[in-house]
Amino acid sequence: MSFVTSLIPKNLNQEKEKFFADQTYNPQFRYAESIDQNKLEKYGPTTNAYLKIAENIVEKAYFGKTEDDLQKMEGPVVSQRDIEKTIYTFLHMHNLQKRFKIVWSSSFVSRTSITADTIKLRLPPDFRKEGLLGMLYHEVGTHALRRINYEKQPWFKSKKKYGFSDYLKTEEGLATLHFLMPRSFKFAYWSALDYITVSKAQHASFVEIWNFLGTYIQNPERRWLMALKKKRGLTDTSKPGGYTKDLVYFEGLIDVYGWLKKNNFDSTNLYFGKLALEDVEKAILLNPKFHPQLPSFLSLSKEKYAQEIKKIGDYNEL
Repeated sequence: MSFVTSLIPKNLNQEKEKFFADQTYNPQFRYAESIDQNKLEKYGPTTNAYLKIAENIVEKAYFGKTEDDLQKMEGPVVSQRDIEKTIYTFLHMHNLQKRFKIVWSSSFVSRTSITADTIKLRLPPDFRKEGLLGMLYHEVGTHALRRINYEKQPWFKSKKKYGFSDYLKTEEGLATLHFLMPRSFKFAYWSALDYITVSKAQHASFVEIWNFLGTYIQNPERRWLMALKKKRGLTDTSKPGGYTKDLVYFEGLIDVYGWLKKNNFDSTNLYFGKLALEDVEKAILLNPKFHPQLPSFLSLSKEKYAQEIKKIGDYNEL
């Protein structure tokens, strides 16, 4: 069982019912196995520099707008059938249609996730047009292709031997930037709000997090899921702490943007595999003739790609 899977409470549905019956109740979760608290806190703590940027983004994005306004800016709602059709079209564009299958389940905590051969989607479907394309840029155009290129490297499954660093912050930062590319409203408000909420969760209860999120998220299901993701791993959610992984998306976005700014806004070398920014030169030296498979949104026009990334930087004052 993966660590993330182990964080799904066995009594999730029962505790959710209790909470919605009494929103002053802090859920008491049970897990299939003991949770390593060090792993929960692995990606923390937050830092003031990133926190200030996050607060600025959230303030500007939500100024005069509600959650519903921001959702509608992503375009029309997409049906489950059209979601699958769009995914398969994107997979065909990259010759990946035989590699990945699509699995839907109401038990998934995340709206979307991807493994080596499966795209997992949460039921009920919750996508609008721009958000769906952003998801594909994130999951397939970044995670899947970086893995496929990684499988072709001499350091595949030998990262420790070659001295490669933890790549997660780079991985999720690049994916988060790409998620914003097809959107007309390019504020990184969701990952910024995630960052702020993880910070608060370190000294706040589930109920306090729920109340804080009420300013930004009126949809009860989305609000519940965000609070759950921050406090999962705890048995008694009235206590401070929780899972800190969501920090890497926002910190990674800022770090990767800085790297791209120094490298002509060209992410080609980041596609040598699942690697951290600091290991790019090492990866190139180990396989100098390698030509990575790139996503269509980069390979078709590096100039347009650079323009879109710059827009994200301008929007978010990075």
